[in-house]
Amino acid sequence: MADFQFKLDERTGIRLGQQPKGVRMLGPRDSRLRAEIRYRPDEDGGTFFIRTSDVADAALRLQADVGRAGELVLQTCLLPPREKPYDLALELARHRVKTFIQKSEDWLMFDPDYAPDAVDHFETARHTFTDALVAEDLASEGQLAADAVDLGILATDELADAHADILMHRRYARKTASSATMGTTIDPWLDPAVIGPTLKDFDLLQIPLVWRDIEPEKGKYRFGHLDRWFEWAHVNRKPIIAGPLVDFAPGSLPDWAEVYRFDYQTLREVIYDYLEQTIPRYGRRVAMWKISAGMHLCRGGNRGIDEMLDVTRTAILAVRRHRRNARSMIEVHDLFGDTRVRLPGSLGAFDFLERLSTEGIRFESVGIRIAVGGTEPGTRSRDLMTISDALDHFYGMEQSVLLSAVSAPCQILGDGVGRWGGVWDQARQAAWIDRMFPIAMSKPYIEAFCWAAHSDGATRDPGGGKGFGIIEDDGRPRRGYERLVAWRRRLDRPLGPWVRPTAAGVSE
Repeated sequence: MADFQFKLDERTGIRLGQQPKGVRMLGPRDSRLRAEIRYRPDEDGGTFFIRTSDVADAALRLQADVGRAGELVLQTCLLPPREKPYDLALELARHRVKTFIQKSEDWLMFDPDYAPDAVDHFETARHTFTDALVAEDLASEGQLAADAVDLGILATDELADAHADILMHRRYARKTASSATMGTTIDPWLDPAVIGPTLKDFDLLQIPLVWRDIEPEKGKYRFGHLDRWFEWAHVNRKPIIAGPLVDFAPGSLPDWAEVYRFDYQTLREVIYDYLEQTIPRYGRRVAMWKISAGMHLCRGGNRGIDEMLDVTRTAILAVRRHRRNARSMIEVHDLFGDTRVRLPGSLGAFDFLERLSTEGIRFESVGIRIAVGGTEPGTRSRDLMTISDALDHFYGMEQSVLLSAVSAPCQILGDGVGRWGGVWDQARQAAWIDRMFPIAMSKPYIEAFCWAAHSDGATRDPGGGKGFGIIEDDGRPRRGYERLVAWRRRLDRPLGPWVRPTAAGVSE
């Protein structure tokens, strides 16, 4: 067994609270480690006592309130086991300094002129971290380390912004964005006449298909709420992404089908009947079918990989039987592994995609869910660099890549959601969108950016729904809507060449 200790003095300004959240141990390449974790608070903070299986090195990840930067999920570098406690603030700072250096190398951003503000803040963070390493007492060490964390997060986020700015101008210097760049997810129970005017600047519509709503009684289908939206989209020439077609998450199966949840052979038969009613009805008006959304997480209970693969294959074949050239998308969730570790039988996003490929299950697109500010572990608040780095892992995918469910809240949704800078409100949601959109769309392999919830009732997904909408249910826009629309209009014309910035964000 390997033993670790991490001590935090909260007088430094970094705080965990009485019940630390999101605590887990990671191995190389952020692989999950089984660990026994105990936290012992004291009057000035507390200490983590951790025991894992024998490992050469491991990292601690947890949610921490670091002051100005927010309450974010952060982690340490990989560290060897030892008896002496690690200073948690110092190790969080070390990882942030390492992240800046590593991403500067990955992105070829070592030229200080590319991101002068980021480099200035990084140099200050680095020197502050160095001072913490040689501090004469623990109080000074902790305070300096906390300052280095704060400055390091600021520097890495600015680096992500600068990298996005360069690539956005490279991608759109001489051309406009495609006609399928920005989408949003509507609530099919709302009246198109009410919210339709707010959809004119969006290229794509995502229409959720919830089996529970469509077939509330076995063999009795209810399509009226969907029909009017498919007709509205057809009249207004809005391409549609429809789905998920198969979903075992809580609240997705009809009550009458719940009894078959763990009788897969029977469940497969009734799913097939449902697909045969739904796909032909809308097949000619759907640009892309969302086959599944987070299937790999087993949110509805432990389910074998063979069943996941079979139901996915069944849905894709059903789609192609009615239209051979139909496009299919698999949406993956939990890029950071926070939810998977809690749900028996779950697979990581890339493990699931690799298994689909190995089994010869062909699909055209990969959808990615990015959600922050939620109460579910996989939707906790994160810094921009962490998200940008996660998206980099999709480079080189055989399939096209979409951000198919992006969301941040416009209100505080409960305990544990964290914060990005300030608390989540309409202004904070809009500010996050303003920076997240260019980070996402600067990556040349990402084809589209789709908001997860146009209104609060648009989806039952924990990363989209109450508090995540960008309009009110009566059609009044929120600030986040205005920022998305502003970005879409900006990309209606070429951005022109990139202009080298100077310090403090002033262009030459």
